[in-house]
Amino acid sequence: MRPGFATLKGNIPAAARIVCLVFLLSVISCCWFFPSAASAGDSLQPEGIILTWTGDPAGSQTITWLMPDDEPACVQYLSSDGFTGSFAGAQEISAGCSKFDSTNYRFTATITGLNPGTKYIYRVGREGSWSEALSFTTAADTEKFEFLYMGDVQSGYTQWGSTLNSVYQTYPQIKFALLGGDLTDNGDDENEWGQFLDAATGVFSLIPVMPTLGNHDGSMYLNFFALPENGPVGLKREFYSFDYGNAHFVVLDTRNNTDERVKQWLQEDLQAATKKWKFVVFHMPAYPATYDYKEIDKSIRANWIPILEQNRVDMVFVGHQHQYMRTHPIFQGEVQTSPAAYGIVYVMGNAGSKTYTGSGEFPYIAVERTGSNYQIIQIDGDVLTLTAKEANGELIEIYTINKGGTAPQEPAYTLSPLPDSAYTTGTTKDGIKTMTVNAGVAGFKYFTVGVTPVTTHSGKETVVFTHLRNGIQLGLNAARADFDQVDSAQAGFNVRQGDVVKAYIVDCLTSAAGANPVILQ
Repeated sequence: MRPGFATLKGNIPAAARIVCLVFLLSVISCCWFFPSAASAGDSLQPEGIILTWTGDPAGSQTITWLMPDDEPACVQYLSSDGFTGSFAGAQEISAGCSKFDSTNYRFTATITGLNPGTKYIYRVGREGSWSEALSFTTAADTEKFEFLYMGDVQSGYTQWGSTLNSVYQTYPQIKFALLGGDLTDNGDDENEWGQFLDAATGVFSLIPVMPTLGNHDGSMYLNFFALPENGPVGLKREFYSFDYGNAHFVVLDTRNNTDERVKQWLQEDLQAATKKWKFVVFHMPAYPATYDYKEIDKSIRANWIPILEQNRVDMVFVGHQHQYMRTHPIFQGEVQTSPAAYGIVYVMGNAGSKTYTGSGEFPYIAVERTGSNYQIIQIDGDVLTLTAKEANGELIEIYTINKGGTAPQEPAYTLSPLPDSAYTTGTTKDGIKTMTVNAGVAGFKYFTVGVTPVTTHSGKETVVFTHLRNGIQLGLNAARADFDQVDSAQAGFNVRQGDVVKAYIVDCLTSAAGANPVILQ
């Protein structure tokens, strides 16, 4: 026993000792239940740090974050060239504050007067409760950049966050991301929003994210996101547009697709756009992958698509049906087969763990794939290259649009094995598609690939299927057609577990002396 307690006991009456003991226990209790200043400060750290744009991406940056109290907070920032590990010489912008949910306040600050194409280091919070040092880079006046598109998140936030982090590690050059709506399943659920923001902040505190509203997104979407207020009167932030490099982006809310204010604003916004590329993002598809009994697609086609076509929109990003799907170019409801003909390409994405299977019955569908996926879009002057991948990084397709009139020569076609439970798809280092027979599968089996033209080719082409077992070719089958008009090919083999079927497309297949087919993929 400590000496102080022995002396106390010997010099104070029993009743007094009891009072003192109660007092000591109360002091101990206070120390137990009330954290130290250091641990209390930890609980006040900024969370859910997200970058968006509310102004010009070349000269401004908007930052939003959460804290559990409404004490004044700010952003400190400085050029990365002048950052030595300290924010002592940083500039400071005070943040606006509003209630976000039952436990958090939302802070937002917009930095203006920035230099284009410049990297900045920043942190958010207040003295004693700062975030870590983070960074952003303003837009440059460029015709070459890349961005990320992701469809519905809605569920599987941890898995989605892992995919997002992996994508950014693989493509650190992407400048921003578009999200196609349904960020959560229940848009008014605080817990779901917390999971979404926890998964998102690792990447979106470094590059801006520009989302659209889905049918599952509730009031917390607008309570959190700081977005451009250049939309139609009464619907600002639900509808908005922005420019990046040589591209113009328009973001729409499909829940209001019949509103006359929206139609007028959309027409005026696109007419005023002077950029080479025009992109539109909305949630519910105008051209669905599978039949939609609500027929919202018909309403969108009636109200918005004529405006998009009149103003030569190049590509539309959608979600809602939880799969990957890309259409052929479409104009006035018809698939455009000529490379010189104008048409809008519609891309459906699905980033979360909730997946559907499409029917594939619509003639406008060029490629579709079940599962979680993402798309990287590269702009290089007159050329757009879309790379669609599954969440695990497996290539779905590469699709190119060339507005310059001189089409690249290689590749000429993209082959995409159709999903099938009998085999696992892959790609060799030379870009050849493979289908490896799964365990428990034996007997006669058909193997099907989708064929997508990247550039035109004169005459008919041949899709060649080779059947290999233990590296030895057992068989060969071929399908010959004009694959600028025909979008798939199929061959059958007697297979067993571990067999591999490879698919090639060549300009011709002949046994004539001196003839050597050219692979067109």
